[in-house]
Amino acid sequence: MADETYIYAGAEAHGLYRKKASETHWEQLTNGMPPMPQARPIAIHPQHPEVLFVGTQRGVYRSQDRGDHWQRMHLPEGRTVWSLQFHPHDPQIMFLGTEGSEVYTSSDGGETWHYLSTIVNPDAVQMAFATRILGLAIEPPNPNRMYAALEVGGAARSADGGKNWELVNRYFDGNVDLMDLHGVALGSPRADVVCIANRVGVWRSRDRGDSWENLHLEKFSSIAYSRGVQTAPNDPNTFYACVGKDFGSTAGGMLRSTDLGETWQRFDRGVTPDSTTFGIAINARHPEQVYFCTRRGQVFGTHDGGTSWAEHRLPESAMNVISIACA
Repeated sequence: MADETYIYAGAEAHGLYRKKASETHWEQLTNGMPPMPQARPIAIHPQHPEVLFVGTQRGVYRSQDRGDHWQRMHLPEGRTVWSLQFHPHDPQIMFLGTEGSEVYTSSDGGETWHYLSTIVNPDAVQMAFATRILGLAIEPPNPNRMYAALEVGGAARSADGGKNWELVNRYFDGNVDLMDLHGVALGSPRADVVCIANRVGVWRSRDRGDSWENLHLEKFSSIAYSRGVQTAPNDPNTFYACVGKDFGSTAGGMLRSTDLGETWQRFDRGVTPDSTTFGIAINARHPEQVYFCTRRGQVFGTHDGGTSWAEHRLPESAMNVISIACA
């Protein structure tokens, strides 16, 4: 089928998986990947869906044939990649974020990567791992304006394309639940509304991070801990949010807001996620197709905007599933 949808899921333990939406079998992708890959962010080229990137514990890998073959891109050794983002107007330009809060950029379609900056937060909460950049977002009207979500270092913004960063944590400092950011997304036609996901839920800024407000997901859902937030590709006023009770909970789901976060509804009606939701994927070509993954390996998908859902459970070998993509 010429317009077949492919789904990709990444597990922090035991790799990267792929299936066609029309099929039931998941295939583990290994050709050219490192041994025991820890698959984290998955980024699909916005113009060529056969080209995709995945961040791992050994840098970033690219496939040019929907995952059949992989090649490690030129990024200095020792970098664990936690976020990937395409430039909104030129997909030859890419950005990535690492464990250690480094930002790298590529100007040749991901072939080679060059160090750009390090986001330093001396007040970051000390964890067993270095501060990670779990999300990057870029304003399409002004691509020099960028935002980063730091685990567990709060929010940062750049006004010069990622060369320099300013922390915007005045509302979060000193509270580990608020500083533990898991994602960032931009909304409104001007892309000037910033939403971040943390342990409490989703917070919003209407002034590019100068001030933040809690959107109180608990008013709309019995679970509010959020592992990510994403904007609909066809509607900048619509956000999707991953939810659960906590990192390792036995409940998960997905919320959607169509009014820039003012109100939310459960989007995953009629299904039963058995663990916290860790990733959302929206098909840019067909935004009525939405998938989400749970930490324990469930994948749920709708092709009719949430009216009906199907479950696509990953093999038992897939553990700590944290990312999903589709095209």
